[in-house]
Amino acid sequence: MHRRSLLPCLAAVAVSALAPRLAKAQARAAGYPGKPVTIVVPFTAGQSGDVLARVLAEPLGKLWGQSLLVDNKGGAGGTLGSRAAAAAAADGYTLLLGSSGPLAAAPHLYANAGYNPRELTPIMNVAGVAQALAVPASSPYQTLADLLAAAKKNPGKLSYGSGGVGSFQHLTFELLKQRTGTHITHIPYRGSAPAYTDLISGQLQAMFDSLPAVLPHVKAGKVRVLAVSTIQRAPQLPDVPTVAESGVAGFDALGWLGIVAPKGLDPAIRDRLNADLKTVLADDAVKARLTNLGMIVIGSSAPEFGRFIASELTKWGSVIKAAGITAE
Repeated sequence: MHRRSLLPCLAAVAVSALAPRLAKAQARAAGYPGKPVTIVVPFTAGQSGDVLARVLAEPLGKLWGQSLLVDNKGGAGGTLGSRAAAAAAADGYTLLLGSSGPLAAAPHLYANAGYNPRELTPIMNVAGVAQALAVPASSPYQTLADLLAAAKKNPGKLSYGSGGVGSFQHLTFELLKQRTGTHITHIPYRGSAPAYTDLISGQLQAMFDSLPAVLPHVKAGKVRVLAVSTIQRAPQLPDVPTVAESGVAGFDALGWLGIVAPKGLDPAIRDRLNADLKTVLADDAVKARLTNLGMIVIGSSAPEFGRFIASELTKWGSVIKAAGITAE
């Protein structure tokens, strides 16, 4: 048979061979979910990931006609819950609220986190959270440039706080130090609350924290924000410049929150989840709620999220290695 005649025949055979599998995949996705879905949040209640999961739970539940259950499994920097979710059946009924901590930093901080973020099934990068660089309301530093100038003049004498070694607050400040060649002493706390006590009193000179956590202290007049860590300004603080605008070109540290599933999830179910999440995020009430919480709606595709996780693993791995950070 002539080659030109053969090619269409081969293509037809290939399509006919794939057709049953495609039909089965579509049927599985159409019937999903047939029972309640659990989303594991690897942190305690009240944190950004937990809040986001609960914001998504109600509209997704209505869309599916099934409950979306939020299961908080905190501990070990988010690795305990992430490990449990990664080990679950890849059937779409156990999802993980993944974030920059357990999926980009923890694998470099722990000798064995118990899971490989690159092997998980990415579904969507749902939202981002800017880090705000806060100083006491009484601080003499009016700009980031002021703070960095004082740090360079007095190496090691200024201090910054964080909610713990390896926290995103810690890593964001270490990235700033590496990019600016400054030496500011890290003071880790067991959680953010005691760190804020010392920041507000002036015992700490600065602290990065998520915008939702910082905003109440700003509104109370207890702290002032010098800059935000993202490329774009935060809509909640439109007059506050970014770190990049403040002289550290290209600086970008986004705390992100996304949905992943165990390795091997059916691509048809993955795509169904992505589409349903986009439907929920398109709702004006949901968007307004997330914005009011200090979050930036992202709504990526699954492949985009996979590439992003890989890039974040490389980025924060370099920061951790350069700073010599290990989990406590």
